[in-house]
Formats: sequence, structure tokens, C-alpha cells
Amino acid sequence: MLFRSTITHETPLHEGIGKVAVQMVPAAIGALLAKSEFGAASEADDEVPLRRREETYGGELFLMGVGALFLGFNLAPTDEMLLISYQMSAVHALALVACSLALMHGFVFAVGFAGGSKIDAGEPWWSSFARFTLPGYAIALTISIYVLWIFGRTDGLDPHSMVMATVVLGFPSAIGAAAARLIL
Repeated sequence: MLFRSTITHETPLHEGIGKVAVQMVPAAIGALLAKSEFGAASEADDEVPLRRREETYGGELFLMGVGALFLGFNLAPTDEMLLISYQMSAVHALALVACSLALMHGFVFAVGFAGGSKIDAGEPWWSSFARFTLPGYAIALTISIYVLWIFGRTDGLDPHSMVMATVVLGFPSAIGAAAARLIL
């Protein structure tokens, strides 16, 4: 099934509403990101002292899901995700998984971007990797297979091809997940 985003006079109402609803997801997330980055503080914000909300584990995982969803929704409908996955071997897939995990962890913990997290001095590196990076990557992969399915990209694929396409889309989704923790 080919996903067509054009709405015409012949398009049934329920189909038109569905197409608009699907497009609203990345648009809403993009607006949230833009407000987070470029939004001006209001006068009321100046009167009340700024309070930093305490980050919760569930909240950080949720933000990773939002970032993965944002990039996944924008890339899943493209042909490149399937074309790349068809050209990959199992070794390529494992290397892409390792690269995705390394970049996710590096973005948040190692590089030192503003908004990133710091590892406590007595904490081993693998602790934050196991608590944040691995679950974040699992979320990115779950969202990747979901958006591939939404756009009909899994139709007719065998399980091996589905896994490969998910790993390919999982790479930008993982970057989106890591970036969301820094931006939001």
C-alpha cells in the first residue's frame, strides 16, 4: 500500500481526517521543539523565580520517545529506509546498532552538550548506559517499527527485512531520542 498524502474532493472524510491527524504528530512536536529553542520568556516568567523541574526517570524516557517519534515520523515514509535495509548484511546491522548506541550515549553523557547529563564520579560508565541508553534505544526501535507499520512500509516484508528496516530507521530515531533529552 502506498501512502498518499494528497487530499482531494473524492477523498472520504474519515481518510482525510486520518491523513491530517498523521501529519499533525510531527508538526506538533516540531512546534514544541521550536518553542523550547526560540520561545521568548513572558513578563510573568520574569516576576516568578525560575524553578527547575526535577527530572524523573519516566519523564526522561518519555522525552526520548518524543524525539524518536519526531525523526521517525519524518523519515519512515521515505524510500531510503527500505533501500538501505535491503543493501545491508547482518554485520552492517550489528555495526549500525553499535553506532546508534554509542552516539546516543555520547550525545547525552560524554560530549558535554548543554542540557546533557553527568555521570557521578563513583558511578561506573555502564550504569548510565544500562539505565538510559539501552532503554532509550529500545524505545527508538519500538517507535521505528510502529511508524514503519503506520506508513505501510512493513506490508509484505518478511521478518528479517522488517528487522533490518527497523534497525535502519532506529539510527535516526536514536539520535532524535538523545537530542530530545538535551533540547527539552
